Amino acid sequence: MKRFDIKGMMVFPNPVQKSEILKKENILVVKECFCHKGHNLISPRAVFNGLNGIMLKVKKGRQSGLVALNPAYGYKSRISIDVDMKKGEIWQLCCPNCNEQLPVYSHCSCNGDLVALFLDQKTDFYNCILICNRIDCFNAEIKFNNEVVYYP
Repeated sequence: MKRFDIKGMMVFPNPVQKSEILKKENILVVKECFCHKGHNLISPRAVFNGLNGIMLKVKKGRQSGLVALNPAYGYKSRISIDVDMKKGEIWQLCCPNCNEQLPVYSHCSCNGDLVALFLDQKTDFYNCILICNRIDCFNAEIKFNNEVVYYP
């Protein structure tokens, strides 16, 4: 496997095989999401099976770095850059553009917080993606028109 692509970007192996995702007849893919200031969080800097990832800045104490999340609903893979994260740790999730902490929607059942990423440039909790800020807590949901989206 090549270490760098033709643009000089580092290539990371994806733990989910491309064929596994593409075998499904229907998958839900997040193609746009924004911080509360309207900055797009979808980035071509991290690609998962041909899909641009969701890029977030993470902070804990003096540590900070970037995390890319798989945009395919139900696939919980992530890549961390410049930061070592351990299971169970709680991190602040921030916009990589404006560096502001993303808003908390509610507390998670694991005692972390569900943080909101918005589906359009409006700060509208009726249309958002909620993810937990505790490492390896897989609580996440998509709210569309204030209804939780369940997708098999």
